[in-house]
Amino acid sequence: MDGIYFIGLLLFGALTGALLALCAALGGKPPGAADGPRPDGADARRKDSAADRRL
Repeated sequence: MDGIYFIGLLLFGALTGALLALCAALGGKPPGAADGPRPDGADARRKDSAADRRL
């Protein structure tokens, strides 16, 4: 009877590891994120104000 609990524990560990790998793969870089720093030195996540865009 203890063997079924061990198999369940292994299955739970495998599913947890797969979920962790999936989260690491998807959470590494959000979609639409810049590949590197912008040439003008501005932060890619910050929106420029209208004055900065000369509007």
